[in-house]
Amino acid sequence: MISHPINVEDIESNIKELSVAPQVLPKLQAMVSDCNTNPDDIRELIRMDAALSAMILKTANSAFYNPGYHIDSIDDAIMQLGFSDVYQIVTMLAFSDLMHEALPTYGLNAGEFWRRSVACALAMERLARKYSEDPGVAYTIGLLHGIGMIFLEREIEKNPNINFKSALPEDVAVALEEMEIFGVNHANVSGAVMRKWGFSDEIVVPVLCQFEPSEAGKHERMTCLISFAKRMIGTIINDSNSNVSLPGPDPLLIALLHLSKDEYQRVVEKLRLSFEKAQGLVGDSPQGAPSNNAAESQTPEKGKKVMATNLGYGQRRIRF
Repeated sequence: MISHPINVEDIESNIKELSVAPQVLPKLQAMVSDCNTNPDDIRELIRMDAALSAMILKTANSAFYNPGYHIDSIDDAIMQLGFSDVYQIVTMLAFSDLMHEALPTYGLNAGEFWRRSVACALAMERLARKYSEDPGVAYTIGLLHGIGMIFLEREIEKNPNINFKSALPEDVAVALEEMEIFGVNHANVSGAVMRKWGFSDEIVVPVLCQFEPSEAGKHERMTCLISFAKRMIGTIINDSNSNVSLPGPDPLLIALLHLSKDEYQRVVEKLRLSFEKAQGLVGDSPQGAPSNNAAESQTPEKGKKVMATNLGYGQRRIRF
Protein backbone atom coordinates (compact mmCIF):
# COMPACT_ATOMS: atom_id res chain seq x y z
CA MET A 1 0.00 0.00 0.00
CA ILE A 2 1.22 3.51 -0.88
CA SER A 3 1.87 5.31 2.40
CA HIS A 4 2.33 8.90 1.18
CA PRO A 5 0.79 9.29 -2.29
CA ILE A 6 1.98 12.21 -4.44
CA ASN A 7 0.32 13.65 -7.53
CA VAL A 8 3.13 14.79 -9.82
CA GLU A 9 0.84 17.43 -11.32
CA ASP A 10 0.65 19.12 -7.93
CA ILE A 11 4.42 19.47 -7.51
CA GLU A 12 5.53 23.09 -7.49
CA SER A 13 8.00 23.56 -10.34
CA ASN A 14 8.89 27.22 -9.81
CA ILE A 15 12.10 26.87 -7.82
CA LYS A 16 13.60 30.01 -6.32
CA GLU A 17 17.10 28.49 -6.30
CA LEU A 18 17.26 28.41 -10.11
CA SER A 19 19.41 31.29 -11.32
CA VAL A 20 17.97 31.16 -14.84
CA ALA A 21 14.25 30.81 -15.50
CA PRO A 22 13.92 27.13 -16.53
CA GLN A 23 11.49 28.02 -19.32
CA VAL A 24 14.38 29.74 -21.15
CA LEU A 25 16.50 26.60 -21.35
CA PRO A 26 14.26 24.52 -23.68
CA LYS A 27 14.14 27.45 -26.10
CA LEU A 28 17.92 27.85 -26.03
CA GLN A 29 18.44 24.10 -26.38
CA ALA A 30 16.12 23.90 -29.39
CA MET A 31 17.87 26.84 -31.05
CA VAL A 32 21.33 25.35 -30.53
CA SER A 33 20.24 21.92 -31.80
CA ASP A 34 18.57 23.28 -34.93
CA CYS A 35 21.14 23.71 -37.69
CA ASN A 36 18.77 26.18 -39.40
CA THR A 37 18.74 28.59 -36.45
CA ASN A 38 20.03 32.06 -37.20
CA PRO A 39 23.02 32.60 -34.86
CA ASP A 40 21.82 36.17 -34.32
CA ASP A 41 18.68 34.80 -32.65
CA ILE A 42 20.80 32.92 -30.10
CA ARG A 43 22.86 36.03 -29.44
CA GLU A 44 19.72 38.11 -28.94
CA LEU A 45 18.34 35.59 -26.46
CA ILE A 46 21.53 35.84 -24.41
CA ARG A 47 21.75 39.62 -24.73
CA MET A 48 18.29 40.03 -23.23
CA ASP A 49 19.79 39.87 -19.74
CA ALA A 50 22.85 41.87 -18.73
CA ALA A 51 23.77 39.55 -15.86
CA LEU A 52 23.67 36.49 -18.12
CA SER A 53 25.85 38.28 -20.67
CA ALA A 54 28.30 39.16 -17.91
CA MET A 55 28.44 35.53 -16.82
CA ILE A 56 29.23 34.37 -20.38
CA LEU A 57 31.92 37.04 -20.67
CA LYS A 58 33.45 35.98 -17.35
CA THR A 59 33.50 32.35 -18.44
CA ALA A 60 35.08 33.18 -21.81
CA ASN A 61 37.86 35.01 -19.96
CA SER A 62 38.40 32.20 -17.44
CA ALA A 63 41.60 30.19 -17.36
CA PHE A 64 39.80 27.27 -19.00
CA TYR A 65 38.75 29.16 -22.14
CA ASN A 66 40.83 32.35 -22.42
CA PRO A 67 42.55 32.65 -25.84
CA GLY A 68 45.39 34.81 -24.49
CA TYR A 69 43.68 38.18 -24.71
CA HIS A 70 40.80 39.87 -22.91
CA ILE A 71 37.34 39.41 -24.45
CA ASP A 72 35.13 42.47 -24.05
CA SER A 73 32.06 41.81 -26.23
CA ILE A 74 29.34 39.20 -25.80
CA ASP A 75 29.62 38.33 -29.51
CA ASP A 76 33.33 37.57 -29.14
CA ALA A 77 32.60 35.56 -25.97
CA ILE A 78 30.00 33.43 -27.75
CA MET A 79 32.35 32.93 -30.69
CA GLN A 80 35.13 31.87 -28.33
CA LEU A 81 32.93 29.41 -26.41
CA GLY A 82 30.75 28.19 -29.25
CA PHE A 83 26.97 27.89 -29.08
CA SER A 84 27.04 24.34 -27.72
CA ASP A 85 29.37 25.25 -24.86
CA VAL A 86 27.30 28.34 -24.12
CA TYR A 87 24.20 26.16 -23.75
CA GLN A 88 25.98 23.64 -21.55
CA ILE A 89 27.48 26.36 -19.34
CA VAL A 90 24.16 28.17 -18.92
CA THR A 91 22.30 24.92 -18.16
CA MET A 92 24.92 23.66 -15.73
CA LEU A 93 25.06 26.96 -13.86
CA ALA A 94 21.28 27.42 -13.88
CA PHE A 95 20.87 24.27 -11.76
CA SER A 96 24.11 24.47 -9.77
CA ASP A 97 22.59 26.06 -6.65
CA LEU A 98 19.60 23.72 -6.62
CA MET A 99 21.74 20.63 -7.16
CA HIS A 100 24.23 21.74 -4.51
CA GLU A 101 21.74 20.79 -1.77
CA ALA A 102 22.39 17.74 0.36
CA LEU A 103 19.98 14.83 -0.16
CA PRO A 104 20.31 12.87 3.09
CA THR A 105 17.54 10.44 2.12
CA TYR A 106 19.70 9.29 -0.78
CA GLY A 107 22.96 9.46 1.20
CA LEU A 108 24.31 12.51 -0.65
CA ASN A 109 26.26 15.33 0.99
CA ALA A 110 26.11 18.91 -0.28
CA GLY A 111 27.53 19.09 -3.78
CA GLU A 112 27.48 15.34 -4.46
CA PHE A 113 24.25 15.37 -6.41
CA TRP A 114 25.59 18.18 -8.63
CA ARG A 115 28.79 16.23 -9.31
CA ARG A 116 26.88 13.07 -10.17
CA SER A 117 24.53 14.95 -12.47
CA VAL A 118 27.32 16.73 -14.35
CA ALA A 119 29.32 13.51 -14.70
CA CYS A 120 26.27 11.76 -16.10
CA ALA A 121 25.63 14.67 -18.50
CA LEU A 122 29.19 14.54 -19.84
CA ALA A 123 28.99 10.76 -20.26
CA MET A 124 25.65 11.08 -22.07
CA GLU A 125 27.09 13.69 -24.43
CA ARG A 126 30.03 11.41 -25.25
CA LEU A 127 27.81 8.37 -25.79
CA ALA A 128 25.43 10.37 -27.98
CA ARG A 129 28.26 11.25 -30.35
CA LYS A 130 29.22 7.58 -30.58
CA TYR A 131 25.66 6.50 -31.39
CA SER A 132 24.82 9.46 -33.67
CA GLU A 133 22.32 11.01 -31.26
CA ASP A 134 22.01 14.73 -30.54
CA PRO A 135 24.76 15.51 -27.97
CA GLY A 136 22.95 18.63 -26.69
CA VAL A 137 19.79 16.66 -26.01
CA ALA A 138 21.81 13.89 -24.38
CA TYR A 139 23.65 16.37 -22.13
CA THR A 140 20.35 17.81 -20.90
CA ILE A 141 18.94 14.35 -20.22
CA GLY A 142 22.04 13.36 -18.26
CA LEU A 143 22.08 16.56 -16.22
CA LEU A 144 18.40 16.47 -15.25
CA HIS A 145 17.62 12.76 -15.20
CA GLY A 146 17.59 12.61 -11.39
CA ILE A 147 16.23 16.04 -10.51
CA GLY A 148 13.05 14.45 -9.20
CA MET A 149 15.05 13.32 -6.15
CA ILE A 150 15.22 16.93 -5.00
CA PHE A 151 11.44 17.24 -5.03
CA LEU A 152 10.94 13.89 -3.27
CA GLU A 153 13.56 14.85 -0.68
CA ARG A 154 11.50 17.97 0.11
CA GLU A 155 8.37 15.86 0.47
CA ILE A 156 10.21 13.64 2.93
CA GLU A 157 11.33 16.72 4.90
CA LYS A 158 7.65 17.60 5.34
CA ASN A 159 6.88 14.08 6.60
CA PRO A 160 9.55 12.96 9.10
CA ASN A 161 7.68 9.68 9.65
CA ILE A 162 8.57 8.44 6.17
CA ASN A 163 11.05 5.57 6.49
CA PHE A 164 13.19 5.48 3.35
CA LYS A 165 15.69 2.62 3.43
CA SER A 166 17.35 2.57 0.00
CA ALA A 167 20.29 4.76 -0.97
CA LEU A 168 22.14 5.56 -4.16
CA PRO A 169 23.62 4.56 -6.53
CA GLU A 170 20.22 5.05 -8.09
CA ASP A 171 18.85 1.79 -9.41
CA VAL A 172 15.66 -0.19 -9.64
CA ALA A 173 15.64 -0.80 -5.86
CA VAL A 174 15.50 2.93 -5.15
CA ALA A 175 12.79 3.48 -7.74
CA LEU A 176 10.72 0.59 -6.36
CA GLU A 177 10.87 1.94 -2.82
CA GLU A 178 9.86 5.39 -4.04
CA MET A 179 6.87 3.77 -5.77
CA GLU A 180 5.90 1.98 -2.56
CA ILE A 181 5.99 5.21 -0.57
CA PHE A 182 4.81 7.87 -3.03
CA GLY A 183 3.16 5.98 -5.89
CA VAL A 184 5.73 7.59 -8.20
CA ASN A 185 9.50 7.43 -8.53
CA HIS A 186 12.02 10.19 -9.16
CA ALA A 187 11.95 9.47 -12.90
CA ASN A 188 8.21 10.21 -12.97
CA VAL A 189 8.74 13.40 -10.99
CA SER A 190 11.70 14.51 -13.12
CA GLY A 191 9.74 14.02 -16.32
CA ALA A 192 6.66 15.84 -15.02
CA VAL A 193 8.64 18.86 -13.82
CA MET A 194 10.68 19.06 -17.04
CA ARG A 195 7.46 18.92 -19.07
CA LYS A 196 6.11 21.84 -17.04
CA TRP A 197 9.28 23.76 -17.86
CA GLY A 198 8.64 23.21 -21.56
CA PHE A 199 11.22 20.60 -22.55
CA SER A 200 10.32 18.51 -25.60
CA ASP A 201 9.48 14.81 -25.61
CA GLU A 202 12.92 13.92 -26.98
CA ILE A 203 14.29 15.04 -23.60
CA VAL A 204 11.35 14.29 -21.29
CA VAL A 205 10.56 10.75 -22.45
CA PRO A 206 14.05 9.26 -21.89
CA VAL A 207 14.09 10.78 -18.39
CA LEU A 208 10.57 9.55 -17.67
CA CYS A 209 11.25 6.02 -18.95
CA GLN A 210 14.81 5.61 -17.66
CA PHE A 211 13.81 2.56 -15.59
CA GLU A 212 11.60 1.14 -18.38
CA PRO A 213 13.36 1.85 -21.71
CA SER A 214 10.99 -0.44 -23.62
CA GLU A 215 8.21 2.10 -23.00
CA ALA A 216 10.15 4.99 -24.56
CA GLY A 217 9.06 4.23 -28.13
CA LYS A 218 11.20 6.02 -30.70
CA HIS A 219 13.33 7.43 -27.86
CA GLU A 220 14.36 3.97 -26.61
CA ARG A 221 17.99 4.19 -27.70
CA MET A 222 18.57 7.50 -25.93
CA THR A 223 16.80 6.07 -22.88
CA CYS A 224 19.12 3.05 -22.87
CA LEU A 225 22.14 5.37 -22.97
CA ILE A 226 21.15 6.69 -19.52
CA SER A 227 21.90 3.26 -18.04
CA PHE A 228 25.35 3.31 -19.67
CA ALA A 229 26.03 6.86 -18.48
CA LYS A 230 25.05 6.04 -14.90
CA ARG A 231 27.49 3.15 -14.88
CA MET A 232 30.26 5.53 -15.94
CA ILE A 233 29.71 8.02 -13.10
CA GLY A 234 31.84 6.02 -10.67
CA THR A 235 34.83 6.08 -13.01
CA ILE A 236 34.53 9.81 -13.73
CA ILE A 237 34.17 10.89 -10.10
CA ASN A 238 36.65 9.78 -7.47
CA ASP A 239 35.34 11.31 -4.26
CA SER A 240 36.90 9.75 -1.17
CA ASN A 241 34.55 11.79 1.05
CA SER A 242 31.37 10.54 -0.62
CA ASN A 243 28.84 8.49 1.32
CA VAL A 244 27.89 6.70 -1.89
CA SER A 245 29.71 3.66 -3.19
CA LEU A 246 29.43 4.19 -6.93
CA PRO A 247 29.82 1.30 -9.36
CA GLY A 248 32.88 1.30 -11.54
CA PRO A 249 33.11 -0.05 -15.07
CA ASP A 250 32.34 -3.70 -15.63
CA PRO A 251 33.09 -6.06 -18.55
CA LEU A 252 29.43 -6.01 -19.64
CA LEU A 253 29.39 -2.22 -19.95
CA ILE A 254 32.62 -2.19 -21.95
CA ALA A 255 31.26 -4.94 -24.21
CA LEU A 256 27.97 -3.10 -24.75
CA LEU A 257 29.92 0.01 -25.76
CA HIS A 258 31.97 -2.07 -28.22
CA LEU A 259 35.22 -0.74 -26.77
CA SER A 260 38.41 -2.37 -25.60
CA LYS A 261 39.49 -1.74 -22.03
CA ASP A 262 42.18 0.66 -23.24
CA GLU A 263 39.70 2.55 -25.43
CA TYR A 264 37.26 2.78 -22.54
CA GLN A 265 39.98 4.12 -20.27
CA ARG A 266 40.88 6.82 -22.81
CA VAL A 267 37.22 7.86 -22.97
CA VAL A 268 37.06 8.05 -19.19
CA GLU A 269 40.22 10.15 -18.98
CA LYS A 270 38.74 12.68 -21.42
CA LEU A 271 35.53 12.77 -19.40
CA ARG A 272 37.51 13.35 -16.20
CA LEU A 273 39.19 16.36 -17.79
CA SER A 274 35.83 17.75 -18.85
CA PHE A 275 34.48 17.12 -15.37
CA GLU A 276 37.40 18.95 -13.74
CA LYS A 277 36.76 21.89 -16.07
CA ALA A 278 33.12 21.95 -14.95
CA GLN A 279 34.20 21.89 -11.31
CA GLY A 280 36.57 24.78 -11.91
CA LEU A 281 33.84 26.89 -13.48
CA VAL A 282 31.69 26.72 -10.35
CA GLY A 283 34.49 26.85 -7.79
CA ASP A 284 34.03 23.22 -6.80
CA SER A 285 37.34 21.86 -5.53
CA PRO A 286 38.60 18.76 -7.36
CA GLN A 287 38.22 15.60 -5.33
CA GLY A 288 40.98 15.26 -2.80
CA ALA A 289 42.35 18.73 -3.48
CA PRO A 290 42.70 21.04 -0.49
CA SER A 291 40.48 24.08 -0.41
CA ASN A 292 41.92 27.55 0.16
CA ASN A 293 39.35 27.91 2.88
CA ALA A 294 38.23 24.81 4.70
CA ALA A 295 35.07 26.49 5.95
CA GLU A 296 34.03 27.43 2.43
CA SER A 297 34.53 23.90 1.19
CA GLN A 298 32.31 22.50 3.94
CA THR A 299 29.53 25.11 4.20
CA PRO A 300 26.88 24.99 1.45
CA GLU A 301 25.99 28.71 1.63
CA LYS A 302 29.63 29.80 1.50
CA GLY A 303 30.20 27.34 -1.30
CA LYS A 304 27.46 29.03 -3.29
CA LYS A 305 29.09 32.43 -2.71
CA VAL A 306 32.40 31.08 -4.02
CA MET A 307 30.55 29.70 -7.03
CA ALA A 308 28.94 33.06 -7.77
CA THR A 309 32.15 35.03 -7.23
CA ASN A 310 34.13 32.81 -9.61
CA LEU A 311 31.54 33.41 -12.29
CA GLY A 312 31.40 37.16 -11.83
CA TYR A 313 27.75 37.74 -10.96
CA GLY A 314 27.90 37.82 -7.16
CA GLN A 315 24.49 37.47 -5.53
CA ARG A 316 22.55 38.85 -8.51
CA ARG A 317 19.84 36.59 -9.85
CA ILE A 318 19.99 35.86 -13.56
CA ARG A 319 16.60 36.35 -15.18
CA PHE A 320 15.23 36.77 -18.67
